[in-house]
Amino acid sequence: MGNTMIVIDGNSLIHRAFYALPPMKKRDGAPTNAVYGFMTMLFGLVDSYQPQYMAVAFDRREKTFRHQMFEEYKAGRRKTPDELIAQFPILKHTLDTLGIARLELAGYEADDILGTLSHQYAGEDMEVYLVTGDRDAFQLVTDHARVLMTRKGVSDLEVFDEAHMQEVYSLRPGQIVDLKSLMGDSSDNIPGVPGVGEKTAVKLLSQFGTLDSLYSHLDELPKNKLHEKLELNRELAYLSQKLARIDQNIPLNTKLSELAFAGLQDDSLRQALEELEFTSLLKRRSLEREKTAAVEEETLDDIQKLKKKAEEWEEASMIALHYDGEKLSLSLQRDREFIVPITLSLLGGGISPEDVFSCLKPLLESKKAAKIMHDAKAFLHDCAKFDISPQNIAFDTMVAAYVLNPTRRNFSLEKLKEYYGADGSAAAVMAIYEQQRKQIDELQLGRIFYDIEMPLIGVLFDMEQEGFTVNLQTLEELSARYAEDIARITSEIYALAGTSDFNIASTKHLGVILFEKLGLPVIKKTKTGYSTDIEVLEKLHDQHPIIEKIIEYRQLTKLKSTYIDGLMQTIRSADQKVHTTFNQVATATGRISSTEPNLQNIPIRSALSAEIRNVFIPSKPENYIVSADYSQIELRVLAHISGDAHMCDAFLHDEDIHTRTAAEVFDVPPSEVTAEMRSSAKAVNFGIVYGISDFGLARNLGIPRYKAAEYIKKYLEEFDGVRTYMHTIVEQAKQDGYVRTLWGRIRYIDELSSSNYNTRSFGERAALNTPIQGTAADIIKYAMIEVPRRFREKNLQSKLILQVHDELIVDAEPEELEQVKKILVDTMQNACKMKVTLKVNVSEGKTWAEAK
Repeated sequence: MGNTMIVIDGNSLIHRAFYALPPMKKRDGAPTNAVYGFMTMLFGLVDSYQPQYMAVAFDRREKTFRHQMFEEYKAGRRKTPDELIAQFPILKHTLDTLGIARLELAGYEADDILGTLSHQYAGEDMEVYLVTGDRDAFQLVTDHARVLMTRKGVSDLEVFDEAHMQEVYSLRPGQIVDLKSLMGDSSDNIPGVPGVGEKTAVKLLSQFGTLDSLYSHLDELPKNKLHEKLELNRELAYLSQKLARIDQNIPLNTKLSELAFAGLQDDSLRQALEELEFTSLLKRRSLEREKTAAVEEETLDDIQKLKKKAEEWEEASMIALHYDGEKLSLSLQRDREFIVPITLSLLGGGISPEDVFSCLKPLLESKKAAKIMHDAKAFLHDCAKFDISPQNIAFDTMVAAYVLNPTRRNFSLEKLKEYYGADGSAAAVMAIYEQQRKQIDELQLGRIFYDIEMPLIGVLFDMEQEGFTVNLQTLEELSARYAEDIARITSEIYALAGTSDFNIASTKHLGVILFEKLGLPVIKKTKTGYSTDIEVLEKLHDQHPIIEKIIEYRQLTKLKSTYIDGLMQTIRSADQKVHTTFNQVATATGRISSTEPNLQNIPIRSALSAEIRNVFIPSKPENYIVSADYSQIELRVLAHISGDAHMCDAFLHDEDIHTRTAAEVFDVPPSEVTAEMRSSAKAVNFGIVYGISDFGLARNLGIPRYKAAEYIKKYLEEFDGVRTYMHTIVEQAKQDGYVRTLWGRIRYIDELSSSNYNTRSFGERAALNTPIQGTAADIIKYAMIEVPRRFREKNLQSKLILQVHDELIVDAEPEELEQVKKILVDTMQNACKMKVTLKVNVSEGKTWAEAK
């Protein structure tokens, strides 16, 4: 029995679905009616024909070879509605999720892809069905290729083979091109012969068979107006023939295996429909989330039972574990788990944590059994309390969920159980793992997950355990000094106000003092009264000396409460260290964040910055703090990705990129670049990376908006590679619905399909920035893995203790100092091979401030 292939004209079908169905939107406002219609049509096709091969073809935005022949080709078409444009990336992402090949080729149309695949594969062993709403496809009908033509909407399809074509149109497939040559096609702006309609064209082809035969026997026609039209427009008829003919030999270079379709798999289909919020289709396909088959539980509340099982588990090749403080669950398969109740008192009905972990120590430290966990780093901390170092942690479902979709807001096990339809604890971890493993392979995320994120778990755990020593005396002195400064400024504010009978920290109180007592002009009001935000205060700056003092008061009180007192509260008395928590699943770009304390949030350029960093010291008086910092890593990544000649040249010659940019933008030699010019160029350089607007740049530089627009325009003229990248990456993201880093990390950008301008603009900025910032994150994560590995390789005792933005901090033994610096520079500079070199600045000191 032969195979079946279905090839769908994606552009044709999504257009028809859009106009056939009333508006539909997701909760975030993204339109989905066209995708809904497409999906209903897709279900019908799969159910009816059960294809072994399937593809969806799309047009591209670029002009095609037909435009080169006839500049007015497709001119006059009405503009595609924004609500439809927004659904293309959604549909393409959905097809990717379902494992359905989607094809497009610059310079050609979807029709040409249909024609080429049909020509290549239709035959005795392959029946090909071409799904479209465009009658042009009738020219592709053969004994083994049929056209499924949409009639009403997209769900009603009419099958056209040669016999049915003859019955309906009185034409053979080979005559369709010549029909269009004579009658033209207003939808594609194919001219045809002016004055010749469909009936006349069909009559002529019935009589003469082909366009060539018609013109060869033109003298046989009466010398009337028709004869005159045909004679005068011979060239136009043959041009129209070229325009109407589908190219069946385009350089598609697609293997048959790439079109293989294994059917609509429940897991991927459920994921797609849930993302689209198509509840009715979930019900229609009987895909509502159900719990997996009830998980069989066995409770091990006796230490002897646990010991016996633990010995058996040591022979297992894989085991899932989950610990929540009250119980430890273990599972070898998704439908059965063992529960070990934990008691923290003699009266409890379980086993003490000391006994449980002691009993499981051989299993946990065995390299034989691969461990599957959810939030493995937290479990490593639990084990560390009992001097246990788990080995062979092979998969973390929390981290996997993050890699699969970093914009997800909740990575808890409960949320993933709901999403994947899993039940139990460790059994749920096993069930989720089985599905995530396939998704990681399908989305080609193996490198980022297995080579970066999984090894990073142990590195972050070690850093959290090690901590960063704080000089408590210096910190207390700093706190006292700031308290004195705040008291002094408070007195000055009261004196300038003429009263102390108000709370400076109260917006309401302050508003009364400024606008009623002192009579300052009201700039802005809120629902509750006068606004005294920073924007208002800056506009009032020259109106009264009290304003400057209020701004200073706010800065000092925030710095003291957030960075000084806040830091003091997180110091452990046992070792005088802060043990910050690194969050691996917090940002959409792949960056690591930290909390308790958030050391990444310390102001970078301020007097306080150096003072705060000065309280961080080595763990031993003789040690050194070593700081290794990437220099302008995001701009170097931008240079590599964009391939911009000017930018690459600047980095390859180790020029100051901001001076080089200023020279290009202001059209002066580098030697004549002023500090002000360089500062403006620096703002443009970093602003471009984040998709800054002229409004944003104007605000940052304090210049008129038109001047900021001029800077950006001149920048993009000089750095045309960057301009091309910015356009290309946004357009590609709109088509795909996601962007990737150089290492393959993925970020879905649903905002690009929003009908809201601000939301869509955010999506465009995210598309611009994520490949750059995300690649920088991947690079430093790789360095974080390699640096400790090389320390261990050399038997060094120095420790990696902190990562902040593009900087790594090491607590270095004095005799290892030079080795540490060499390893840091070598590892970080060679973390990623690019067109430009990665530059690393390394320095040491007795405090973090000195090392900076």
